Amino acid sequence: MPLWKDPKTGKYRYQFQYLGRRYSKTGFDSQKAAKAAMAKHREELGQPTQTLPSSPMPSALDSRTLSLMELMVKHLRLAERELVPSTVAYRSAVFRRFLAHVRQHHGEIPAVSITKDMVEEYLLTRPTNHNFNKERTELMRLFTWATDGELLPKNPVLKVRKLTVTKEKKKIPTLQEMAKILLAAGKDRSFLLVLFHTMGRVGEILRLRWEDANFQEKAIRLWTRKRKGGNLEFDWLPMNEDLEKILWEMWQKRTQDEWVFLSPLTGSHYVHRFTLIKNICERAGVPHYTYHTIRHFVASYLFDKKKVSLPVISKLLRHKNLQTTEIYLQAIDPRFRETMRLLEGNIISFLSETLTEDKNLLTTYSPTSPQKERVQGFEP
Repeated sequence: MPLWKDPKTGKYRYQFQYLGRRYSKTGFDSQKAAKAAMAKHREELGQPTQTLPSSPMPSALDSRTLSLMELMVKHLRLAERELVPSTVAYRSAVFRRFLAHVRQHHGEIPAVSITKDMVEEYLLTRPTNHNFNKERTELMRLFTWATDGELLPKNPVLKVRKLTVTKEKKKIPTLQEMAKILLAAGKDRSFLLVLFHTMGRVGEILRLRWEDANFQEKAIRLWTRKRKGGNLEFDWLPMNEDLEKILWEMWQKRTQDEWVFLSPLTGSHYVHRFTLIKNICERAGVPHYTYHTIRHFVASYLFDKKKVSLPVISKLLRHKNLQTTEIYLQAIDPRFRETMRLLEGNIISFLSETLTEDKNLLTTYSPTSPQKERVQGFEP
């Protein structure tokens, strides 16, 4: 919904997206005025004098003259059709920073002139190794796409090595903290409980439509782009009785038939709810956890407390690779535990029963032996 009336102020607001960026303005007395202002705003963004996101598409792309900005714009316009807005916005921000760095240090040069040293020089301006690696990934996607499409002859990012990153153990709520979070959620408890009972990602839950809830089959459908190529795919998961009850009560109180979690400001689904979980954690008196830690909590709870097998949890998390789940849970394979238990017992007693050649070996190396080991060149 690009135009709507703000119920708090009574003024009209417009909002639209362009190349991964969201533009919005409020304070208009009529829908007509808001619509005209939005049209003017769109027209301004379309001028060729604008920066990266609003640069026009080149009509004839020649790798010898194709500018870095033109390459980025072409990539972003295609990405905008395939990826969620937040991903496009982040990629666009990385491209902007890299473009500004290249212009500052090397001037306006064609994309084909970008070298490994230029890329590395920019990435080293990032504050942490983690940022270095993340932005390297985005630039890698750009230049891999360009070389695959034969827009460039080579990928300058290929020889830029990732930096080492020390990964800290992800902190998840304790049982007591999780209970406090749910109690402090108040009117938004249903949202957190749907996250809890589906083990879903927050974006998947925010995009839930009522057509994704099949009460007859007691199943719920979650859509995700966490697939190879970024394709939007779905998985059906069973509803337990608690989840069915929560959704059924919400269905009976609904004000429209499309979105499960409707934003009263936009009349559409929420794009994100960053401040909600922060405020809930503050009210609960617990550290600031994210929505994703609820997914971690449930998976760990099923594995540690309910002894659910790793393959089953992996299926519920909808991971395509079991190793992803192992990393996710930071779990020790139960088979390893069973193997290590084979080493339990008094190994000295076991060896003493099997040694036959030298009966004095155990006495010589026994911790209680009065003999002292002498080191050459040293007299105690």
